[in-house]
Formats: sequence, C-alpha cells, structure tokens
Amino acid sequence: MKTNRIQRQTAILERLREQKSVSVQGLAQEFKVSVMTIHRDLRQLDDEGYVSKQHGGAMIANRFAFSHTNPDRSHLNMAAKKAIGAFAAKHLVNPEDDSLIIDSGSTTLAFVQELPDVPINVMLSSLPALLALSERQHLRVHALGGKLEHDLMAFEGTIAHDILKSCHFSKAFIGTNGIDIHAGFTTANTANAQLTRLMAEQAKEVYVLADFSKFHQRAFASIMHFDHITGVVTDQRVPDEFRQLFDRHRIQLFEVDHYHEN
Repeated sequence: MKTNRIQRQTAILERLREQKSVSVQGLAQEFKVSVMTIHRDLRQLDDEGYVSKQHGGAMIANRFAFSHTNPDRSHLNMAAKKAIGAFAAKHLVNPEDDSLIIDSGSTTLAFVQELPDVPINVMLSSLPALLALSERQHLRVHALGGKLEHDLMAFEGTIAHDILKSCHFSKAFIGTNGIDIHAGFTTANTANAQLTRLMAEQAKEVYVLADFSKFHQRAFASIMHFDHITGVVTDQRVPDEFRQLFDRHRIQLFEVDHYHEN
C-alpha cells in the first residue's frame, strides 16, 4: 500500500485503535516503506501526544480525555493548534462586521493570538486570551465576568451566564476535550460544559477548534451533539467515520496541514 505521510500516519492511528499496539516491522511491510520511515512517523505521533512509542513499535495513547489545563498536556500538539488557530482567524473571521464569543482552552487561545486588529466585538472568558489582546488598538474586547475558575483560568458561574444571555454573536469559537461518535463534544468540567453550550446557543454559527488527538475521546461532561455545529477546524488525520458523520450533519470540515499553514 503506497501512501503519503498524512495517509500513512492516519492509517497507523486506525491500526492502533483496532489493535492497541503495532510493530515497526509490520507497518513497514504493510506500507512498503523503510523501517526508518516508520520510526519517524511514530516519533512524530509520539511527540504530538497521539501514541506512546515503545521499543520496536507503539501503543495507543490514553483514550480518556483529561482537562486541557493539565500542565503535562497543555503544550501537546502545539504546531497543530497554532495552524488551526491561524487558519480560523484568516478564513472564518469577517473583519467588517463579525461579533465573536470565544471559549477558553489552548487551541482557542492560539486562535485569539492570530485575530486581526480590526474594529469588531470579541467577548472572552479566558484570562490568557484577554491578556493576549490587551494591546490591540482596534478590537473591541469584552471580558466575560463571573467567578474565576483557577484550574481553567477562565470565568464561569451564574454571572457569566447572565452576561452571555444578554449578548448575541455572529460566531462562537469553542474548544473540546473529546469528540466521540456517540457522546458528541465533551469536556472534563461540568461548569465549563454549561458555559460553552450557552456560548453556542447565543451565536448564529458555531465552530469547534480541535486537533486530531481529540477524536475518539470522551470526557466527563457533555457540551453538545453534532446538530448544533457549523464547522470543525482540525488537522489532516480525521477518521473516515467522522467524515461521514460530519457530512450527514452538514458540518463543514476544515483540515489544516500544520506543516505548511502560516
């Protein structure tokens, strides 16, 4: 089976989900490439947090999604997150008249950092995101108040809900800890799930920003199912069953090559 790098790595991840572990020799034979090529593939997937590289092969990484604020996980897959954020800021934001509500999280923070400095309304729940925009001269930045959740460094609670209910947005950009065929979009924190759901309800369009590691993951609290989503921005290893699911629900799928996206 002759494949390019993206196709090969996608197939490797699918094998790992089915078999839990794979061998370098077996993969090299299957894809008709050298052992060194497979080692490079596995090393990259390990660096990005998708697999655990072992002697002579690899195992699938933990399938249960933890909080994105865990310091051991917040810097995983940063190349993909930055590319996803840059793509969304460049292609999904109308600099003339958009009004945005943006969720907390590392991928949405990457998006915030790439926003153009134009006179549109942007509401944020995340302290790091507010700091990232603190020196912008033209963006109209609004802080979502409420109780500060220290684990997330973001505002939540009844005050945040009341503020959100009084505002309306053209687009919501949200994050997720897991995307599961049956559970939909999930996160590790119930209060965060409720706030993110309300963000989506107050927006005309809803875009999920999530790297490939979030697929086939299921976290503790449900955010929403697929019917409420306008689009998903991710990197280029989306499993076929999710492509079909998105197509059935008329969800736009934007796949970003984080090796070339600027």
